[in-house]
Amino acid sequence: MLLQAVIWMNLALIFYTWAVFSARKIGLFRKHLVLFGVGLLCDYLGTHLMLLYGLSTGVVPEWHIAIGIASLSGMAFHFLLASVASLVSQAESVNRIFHRVSLYIYSAWLIAFITGSIAGIAG
Repeated sequence: MLLQAVIWMNLALIFYTWAVFSARKIGLFRKHLVLFGVGLLCDYLGTHLMLLYGLSTGVVPEWHIAIGIASLSGMAFHFLLASVASLVSQAESVNRIFHRVSLYIYSAWLIAFITGSIAGIAG
């Protein structure tokens, strides 16, 4: 179960990073929604499996649960924001706000990813 969770989380990292930086470089297109969605799904599956693993072993760092939930919520919000920005692609102000907020949300998610890795290695 742990290996599957690690694989899902790393896939989330790949797809989410690809979506954020590709959209930033060439502009937000509908294909990025797919990348954001796949990244979100992978993150959810990885988070769910990590939680199940932690509960089965009795090792659940409470501080990381809070960070993980906040990070998953931020990623879901990011996906919704990408959806709105791509649907109103003519509105330059929405796209500008999306790209500005995008790096903050991605950075917060990346911190959660890194702290989870550290917690997993330390545990």
